[in-house]
Amino acid sequence: VVGMNFYIGNSIDEIDEQDVNVEFSDELIDFIYKMRDRTSFDMSKLYQIDPYDDVEISKGDLAEISRICKNILDAMLLQNYEEPDEGNQMLQDLLKIIQKAMSSDSGLVSIGD
Repeated sequence: VVGMNFYIGNSIDEIDEQDVNVEFSDELIDFIYKMRDRTSFDMSKLYQIDPYDDVEISKGDLAEISRICKNILDAMLLQNYEEPDEGNQMLQDLLKIIQKAMSSDSGLVSIGD
């Protein structure tokens, strides 16, 4: 899967590629980006994460990204995605790692391909 991997940590130097991480596909980010005008809530915090670059996501942004994931799941927005179950699972996995990061007072780092 081409995409990005989310790790718990405040900086790129701090993470270990062997650590627990969550994979998120480029296709899913594209799909969410294309839906942006059809939703009543702002999803930019999620789709603006560059899937090709390494990005540090501050702990201040985690609650917003968590809300976006929950909204997408609650509104069943992925029913037209080519792999809806896989897409929903990626969102749920991202929610889990966000909760872990928040409880350890940490941010996330996204490592792109």
